[in-house]
Amino acid sequence: MGRSLHALKDYSRALAVFDDYLKLRPRSSQGYLFAGRTYLTLGLPYKAVPLLRKSLEFNPGDPQVMAVLGMAYLKSKHSQAAVDVFQQAVETAPNDKRIYRAYLNALLVRGVRLCHNEEYDLGAQMLRFVLENGGADGPYLRLELGRAARELGNMDEALEHYSQALKFAPNDRRIRWSRASVFMALGNTAEATKEIDRIRLKEPDVPELPWNSELVDIFMIRSFLDAGEWRRAADASRDWLRSREDNPMVHALCAEAMRNLRNYEAAHNHLLRAIEAEPDELEFYYADMLVSWEGKDFKALKRALRGAKSLGGDENLIKRFTILLESCTSQDDQKILALLQDAVRKLGPEPELMYALGVANLKIGLLPQAMGWFEKTLNLKPDHEEAWLGKIAALEALGQASGQALGQAQEETDPEALEGAYKSYLERWPDNFNIRRERALFLIRICKYAEAALDLEKLLAWEPSNPSLRRVLAYAYRKTGRYRDAAVFLKALLREKPKDIELLVEYSGCLERTGAVHFAVSVLEKAWELFENSPEIALALGILMFRQKEVEKAFDYLREAAALDKKDPRPYEWMAVIARKNGDPGDGKYYDKEAQKRRKQKTGKNA
Repeated sequence: MGRSLHALKDYSRALAVFDDYLKLRPRSSQGYLFAGRTYLTLGLPYKAVPLLRKSLEFNPGDPQVMAVLGMAYLKSKHSQAAVDVFQQAVETAPNDKRIYRAYLNALLVRGVRLCHNEEYDLGAQMLRFVLENGGADGPYLRLELGRAARELGNMDEALEHYSQALKFAPNDRRIRWSRASVFMALGNTAEATKEIDRIRLKEPDVPELPWNSELVDIFMIRSFLDAGEWRRAADASRDWLRSREDNPMVHALCAEAMRNLRNYEAAHNHLLRAIEAEPDELEFYYADMLVSWEGKDFKALKRALRGAKSLGGDENLIKRFTILLESCTSQDDQKILALLQDAVRKLGPEPELMYALGVANLKIGLLPQAMGWFEKTLNLKPDHEEAWLGKIAALEALGQASGQALGQAQEETDPEALEGAYKSYLERWPDNFNIRRERALFLIRICKYAEAALDLEKLLAWEPSNPSLRRVLAYAYRKTGRYRDAAVFLKALLREKPKDIELLVEYSGCLERTGAVHFAVSVLEKAWELFENSPEIALALGILMFRQKEVEKAFDYLREAAALDKKDPRPYEWMAVIARKNGDPGDGKYYDKEAQKRRKQKTGKNA
């Protein structure tokens, strides 16, 4: 069943079924293999790895299991483990071309990782092996080989790799800058200048300079930054700093790469080195202000602001970051609100200020105003994640979700606004499972069960054993008529909680609606033998017998339910329905009165 669900691309339910299967067959290599494969398909390799290791433990030497495990290691960034397991797979199945290609791919990834860790010798060996043994040739492999060869001092080899890369991507300026850099290192200034002239034909903004090796390498780093190749820019910057004297500009370039990689601490450290070398360079303080703000390092931001102010920096920029800093560190909410309002009036509509103003309004309970500022932020910067979260929080606090359930006036509640905010957020950041869980529960509250089931199924991929999640998903399935699917989950839950009467009743109801009436009756009758004092089981049996047209049995069970719970009006309500159905309106009125008495008792007690 799990494999069938996987084939139908119903991966979340496949995982739930595999989970149930492995509880019954905990030593099944195939069970662990297929569960691991499904996690890989979902892009969750770190969840696949322990399952696949279990599969290999129970079936050692299986090359197919090794291959899938190797892929999981590779995708979870454990490249050495991937190489090791693929090597074992190749030795076990030397004629399997797919496994061999996967092995070469693992070597490529591991070689690149070693080069990034400055282990160029071993990394280059792996990359050369890939190239010489049928690996896919292309600009990526050649650029990595070129960089490794250069770091090892093999300039001619580096030039050859860059030249080959250029054949694959003749318009890639990063490759041309890399070639120019190698020509300079070889002392061939004429060829380097020709390469720069070729770059200038495509990019007229490249200046006419007395080019030397250092300048060329700085422009090469900038070309990586312009292309958004943050990791290459960071690696090239570090290579530069390791092989030459300290250069504050290169530290600043490295900091920009690290900022975009969200390694704020490293970015800040590089900027400190740049400032130490050139303490009067205002741009370095501006860069440190941005890095410190994004990294939420408020002490560093305060120091950067002091430095920029002492050098006569841009007053508006300094004021903006000063107010942002105070908005995060001050406890005086009213003062912060006034400061931010004044800043937006004087400095204009800047996303971070407007977002901070939204947060300030949210803190003091000015919810419509908060939502307005979050929306203004998003108008200027649609991918501002915190503003989306702020908008969702404001809508939730306004009662947009709960108001509908509480029956408040329609003009006070607009569940579509909150539903739209959830949808827009998850389209951009689908892996925020806390928000997805919130949306699923919200959709259930507003009775959009089919949509809720889709979210719950995605959550199930992360937590296939979570009983609460399975219970809510089964509820959503029941509400959308998917009784067979609900029964699968409820049956598994009953194995864990066989004495849960509510689960028993829900399960029997699903069985009845899928046509397994006799089985539903059997389940409830066995439960009745075990739990004779349960009014819920008696009520469920009464309703089921009525639907099966066994009227006498139905009345017997319903009377039993009424006697066991003297406050529940439902047994008499059903007896009234049955009496009328059988053409006995007099008895129907009597049962209605009895039900009404119980409803009044309940209402009076609640009041």
